[in-house]
Amino acid sequence: MPFSLPANFNPGDSYTNTHANNVAAAINAIVNNMASAYVAASEGVTNTTTYTDLTTTTDQVTVTIGQSGAAIVFISSQTTINQAGGIGLMAFAISGANTQAATDTYAIGYQAYTTGASNFSGSPFVVPGLSPGSTTFKLKYRNFASGYTSTFTNRRIAVIPFP
Repeated sequence: MPFSLPANFNPGDSYTNTHANNVAAAINAIVNNMASAYVAASEGVTNTTTYTDLTTTTDQVTVTIGQSGAAIVFISSQTTINQAGGIGLMAFAISGANTQAATDTYAIGYQAYTTGASNFSGSPFVVPGLSPGSTTFKLKYRNFASGYTSTFTNRRIAVIPFP
């Protein structure tokens, strides 16, 4: 059963043990079911314009999606581009109880202003419409165009599924 409180909770209304237990259960579910992964290794993609894995594939987490069907996914990376104007993108794919290919809709990117330029970026993404169940979120990487290398360092992914 999804977490809920009365729609119109007003001052002076009775706050019962059921309400308190619902709040505690929701907070515990959020705190205890979040997961994160970190990969420090500097690895890159060359001439790859479709999302792919890097050598170290531990940049993934598995969580249990609740009845709400929603999760927040946080991704971040330091991205270095070996050519001015090159763009490196990092996104995530979803598998398990839910399936979704990596897409630019859920991506972070960096365009180099000069050869060898580097930037650290990250973003949270709300992912609604998921089915309840065990779901894996996996980072994927690509270049916007061919002809250069994008290198990703200090990659992070964290997922908070809602009850």
